[in-house]
Amino acid sequence: MSQPAPPRVIAIDGPAGAGKSSVSAALAARLGFTRLDTGALYRAIGLAALRAGVRAEEGEALRALLADLRVELDGAEVLLDGVAEGDALRRPEVSAAASDFARLPSVRAKLLDLQRAIGAAQACVVDGRDIGTVVFPDAPLKIYLTASARARAERRLLELAAKGMAQPLDEVQREIEARDAQDASRPIAPLRRAEDAVLVDATALGLEEVVARCCGLARGVFGG
Repeated sequence: MSQPAPPRVIAIDGPAGAGKSSVSAALAARLGFTRLDTGALYRAIGLAALRAGVRAEEGEALRALLADLRVELDGAEVLLDGVAEGDALRRPEVSAAASDFARLPSVRAKLLDLQRAIGAAQACVVDGRDIGTVVFPDAPLKIYLTASARARAERRLLELAAKGMAQPLDEVQREIEARDAQDASRPIAPLRRAEDAVLVDATALGLEEVVARCCGLARGVFGG
């Protein structure tokens, strides 16, 4: 019996604030792939849990929340119970909650099948923290996108300022470093670079330079 073909997936992993969302969106648009932001899937669960007052721990409250919750993909837009939440998914407290809930087996199980089903049905650029290691270990192209903590904090500060959410730079950097430590040390699917992932360090690169580099890697794998 022949083995199923590997998914036409570009897996982009890396720490918080490295630019995975912007790079993935631009790369998908350039290649004609669908862009799947897995971080937004987890942020949707974090947002729903915050609103419901559910703590990040296994138990009846979380099981009930997950049983009733609908997380879907509409194009590149993540919907929570049929609603596009937009910037609400990007609030710092929601990102922190997403990291807390991402360590829980029941949450990861709910989203794993959804991610794989999307990747099996269409060519995708998928970004997150365990895409190349857990979700799509057979992805033909894996990229680990990173940057220094300071550079990531500066970029995050610009995003917050554009939304009228001022915050001291050192505080933003501390939050990013805490997120790095949490993501790398969680017992389930910790953040790490897959052995066959190509390292792209964006510390000194602009968005267009990073996208161009990733696009070159993709064309080397998929042609075009």
